[in-house]
Amino acid sequence: MMTTHHLRAALLIALAAPLLTGQAPGAPKATENATAQNGAPNREALALRVSNAHQPNGEIDKISAFTSKIELELKDVTADKGGQVTLDVSYLELRNPKRKKPTTLLRYEVKGGEERIVRGFDVFGPWHLHKGKPQDLTAPNAVQDLKHFQEHRNLARQLVRFLSPCEVIRSLTNCSKVQERDIILTRRKKTKALAIEGDVEGFPMMHTAGEELPARLTIWVDSKTDRLLAIDVTPRISGKLRPAGRERIKLTKLTERNGLLVPKYLHYLLPDKEGNLRIHSTVHLVDLNLRPNLTTSDFNRK
Repeated sequence: MMTTHHLRAALLIALAAPLLTGQAPGAPKATENATAQNGAPNREALALRVSNAHQPNGEIDKISAFTSKIELELKDVTADKGGQVTLDVSYLELRNPKRKKPTTLLRYEVKGGEERIVRGFDVFGPWHLHKGKPQDLTAPNAVQDLKHFQEHRNLARQLVRFLSPCEVIRSLTNCSKVQERDIILTRRKKTKALAIEGDVEGFPMMHTAGEELPARLTIWVDSKTDRLLAIDVTPRISGKLRPAGRERIKLTKLTERNGLLVPKYLHYLLPDKEGNLRIHSTVHLVDLNLRPNLTTSDFNRK
């Protein structure tokens, strides 16, 4: 049976998956593979190559909404526990010319459980169904539910931004040179990849239940196809990197959807007691639609 902890982790992971957002229209396409002295592309060349690879039919408008059914299989890294859950998720970035950042509208429902779990954020704020009736998540008796929802919503925002790989590459600070390195994607297989490391001011991690922490990212790109392979996230606490708190998101079976390459599966790896990365959960994206016709009414309290 899925526990509350599992369901909370499920949504955190599920929302991480859906988007590999497009490069803004009019941005330049890579015509040459600029290289550094070590033979690897420089940062801008890598960003352009990744952008081209993830938009096989040419530049498209940025993705700002999605719907998806998500089948999640959880595997506890510390015990022989696990479970499966299905989630229905809708997401929309509502832009207001008077505001710098868009408002993130979100609605999700957990399928197959004994109790109907529905939470969302509409134009008035966060809400959930409590005993079958809509209620503000700002109510005094919903403090813990609000915390969980804020974790989920923040993670959705960050990962939508993060999974625009070319823009994330460009946004890194204290950036390393691009290097060709081996990455172990399975126990028996090493893959040649282009890797670039850099810092971000805030990234919500599974370990910290959605709290944004400064982090060091390593972005792994297939050296043959220029497709995103994996992302490593290492938190920085009080100015120091904490390798024991790292996690890896591995993308597999990238397929074209609405003009973009998106992963069919995402695999989340967390450190075990010995510090080795082990599979924690797998997300299967079903019926993913990156061009849904969503309006604010789709996030109403019902």
